[in-house]
Amino acid sequence: MAAARAQARARKRARAVKKSATWVLALLVAVQTLASQAALGDQPVRIGIVVDGPWDQNEAIQELTVREVTALTEGEFDVDFPDRAYLVGDWTLATARSNINRLLEDPEIDMVITWGLIASHAVCCLGELPKPVIAPVLLDPVLQGLPFTDGASGVHNLTYVSLPDTLAEELETFRGIVPFRHVAILATAPLLESIPELVERTRKNLAGTGVNFEYIPTRESAEEVLGALSPEVDAVYAWPLFQFSPVEYRRLIDGLIERKLPAFSGLGGGDVEAGMLASAGSPDFFPKLARRVALNIQRILLGQDAGDIPVEFSVRHNLIINMKTARAIDVSPRWEVLIEAKLLHAEDIEGAYRLSLDKAVREALEINLDLLARRRQVSAGAQEIAIARSKLRPRLEASASTVTIDDDRAAASFGSQPERSVTASASLTQLLFSEPALANLSIQKRLQEAREHDFETLRLDIALDAATTYLNLMRAKALERVQRNNVERTRSNLEQAQDRRDVGVASAGEVFRWQSELAIARKSLVEAVGDRRAAEIAVNRLLHRRLESSLVTEEVSLDTPGFVTGQERFRVFIETPKGYGVFRDFIVLEGLGRAPELRRIDAGIAAQERLAASTKRALWSPTVAFRAALDEILSRGGAGSSGSGSATLPFELPTADESSWSLAIDATLPLFTGGSRSAERIQADIDLERLRLERAAAEERIEQRVRTALVRARASFVGIRLSNQAAEAARRNLDLVEDSYSRGVASLLDLLDAQTAALNAEEQAANALYDFLIDWLEAQRASNTFDFFAGEDERREWSERLDAYVALQGISLRAADSD
Repeated sequence: MAAARAQARARKRARAVKKSATWVLALLVAVQTLASQAALGDQPVRIGIVVDGPWDQNEAIQELTVREVTALTEGEFDVDFPDRAYLVGDWTLATARSNINRLLEDPEIDMVITWGLIASHAVCCLGELPKPVIAPVLLDPVLQGLPFTDGASGVHNLTYVSLPDTLAEELETFRGIVPFRHVAILATAPLLESIPELVERTRKNLAGTGVNFEYIPTRESAEEVLGALSPEVDAVYAWPLFQFSPVEYRRLIDGLIERKLPAFSGLGGGDVEAGMLASAGSPDFFPKLARRVALNIQRILLGQDAGDIPVEFSVRHNLIINMKTARAIDVSPRWEVLIEAKLLHAEDIEGAYRLSLDKAVREALEINLDLLARRRQVSAGAQEIAIARSKLRPRLEASASTVTIDDDRAAASFGSQPERSVTASASLTQLLFSEPALANLSIQKRLQEAREHDFETLRLDIALDAATTYLNLMRAKALERVQRNNVERTRSNLEQAQDRRDVGVASAGEVFRWQSELAIARKSLVEAVGDRRAAEIAVNRLLHRRLESSLVTEEVSLDTPGFVTGQERFRVFIETPKGYGVFRDFIVLEGLGRAPELRRIDAGIAAQERLAASTKRALWSPTVAFRAALDEILSRGGAGSSGSGSATLPFELPTADESSWSLAIDATLPLFTGGSRSAERIQADIDLERLRLERAAAEERIEQRVRTALVRARASFVGIRLSNQAAEAARRNLDLVEDSYSRGVASLLDLLDAQTAALNAEEQAANALYDFLIDWLEAQRASNTFDFFAGEDERREWSERLDAYVALQGISLRAADSD
């Protein structure tokens, strides 16, 4: 017990000492701040800037610097950047030194920033300085022979920012995109002249990599650079080409593309957007560097010597690839690279087929093979009506025959059967009345109506299939974006963990965990890319196009033209149970009235009713037909052809001429058929009752389908808002946890949990919109119409019918206030 009390007292004393030390440290900082501010008085701190030479980005970097410094020092110090103290050189070391000395000697300038490689190198070679100087862009202080002591310059009033040497690392990354052996490195000539040590550093860094290189000095001409490329060059790496105008830079990129040379930028995404193949530069390089300059200015203003400020600077690399350029120079990066990189112009817009939801549905209805086959079936079925009608029309036949018989029989026929004869015949048959034929014609008409309604059913199904397939493609693209963002977020957290490990805040295990998470995120991205490609293939099949052809799709939303979901009246109905109940009842009535499934069964019932009536009439209804025939003997020959026989008769037999004809009317009524007519009548009645039951069942199924689809649509409609709220809250939580993690307050598990929650919420938000749109299309299919099929007149008539139905129900609806 005594030992425990002693330990407790010791811990209490330690806390007291720690608390006292904290107060003392805070007091010293406050005193130092007050002293600095007192020293500065009320005078503003005037900062001069030196840049190497004219460049189209100078103004943007100056504005970024002023904004960062002002935001950081506001309320503490009055900082001013006089226009007269913004000096632009001519890309020579001599002018850079002259401009620096001019600002150092100017008594009204309190601090100097050298924004440029040449000016930063020049000022760091001057030794101790009369006023604070910040040199933000240095490549290698050791190689350049610049002061460097314990992570700082060690020189009074001098601090700089030492940029990491990433050339070898970047070239290795680029070789993962496209193999090369000889790279031309483009660098502005004044830089190489001012810092010739760069060539030796590059040779040292690339030793053993198997990559040969040559430096090409650049000034203002793209033609000179292109002409200086040796035949061995199979890749180009470009440092910032400060002296190039935008026009010349465009010419350079076009020339490299024409030569099929992959070009890599050391600056960042802007060059890739302009047409370079790739870059591994940080997208926030200049903003981060400007913030570092602002922090250094604040530390100097608070009293810290510039020579004691750390100079190390880390840069996060993000691979960016211009896929349009890749296609132009016939480069196809590996899947692993495509998953890792941010892709610009990923879709081949120029060679791709542009598609919208409405266009996809309409084209599917025009060229879908299943629908074309069914249309042929309907056309063939129409001929069944013509065949049935032909039974009721006159039937005219003609024939000719030649007959040869034995001569003794011909001789004994007294001329009625000559030995050789040629005869022509013609006959006419016309049904005057036939119940089976009349019934068959009526039945075939009804069956054709059934085929047409069956075709309309398939047409609606194809429209739904096409629309759903298109929306699933849009869903797959949205989920791919979510997974790609998650990869970038995880990579950023990995880099932060590496920074934390380097300063001793985190362990190596934390880095390994983020490496594992990054691998998992990449795997999910691979699966998402596969899902998107599969969805594209499905759309192409429906449109009868080459299955892997490229598609450029238009986004779909609730406000997409043609969708009633974007109208205020729809929201009025869906926001309340009562209103949506009336809306469902109306859609059910509309759906039942237009249902091709019911119309097909109705046509079948009509055909069966006619068949049942025919089976009853068959008991007393005869078949009456008219027939006419004409025969003409064209020639006779041989025995019996003259009309005389072998025996002589005491009298002369009458002879007929060569023509004969007949007219007849036949009436046929089966008296007994073995019971088949009675069986057929009973069978027809049973089939008729079956069809009526099938119609009632189909009507119930249609109503169930409509109501179920609308109930699901209501739920998924509400889900859009809730999912977006969840995603927004999860994103805000993630931002807070990431900030806490960067400050060492939140743990690794806290950040993992927040990132997983944000990922799940973003996926649900991406799914929510397409879940509702698909549910709404299902409801429209169940009600046998689609918004994008209707013209303005049809939509107006539909709205009028809806208003009339609502008025008939005696209810009043109004829009609720939006939340």
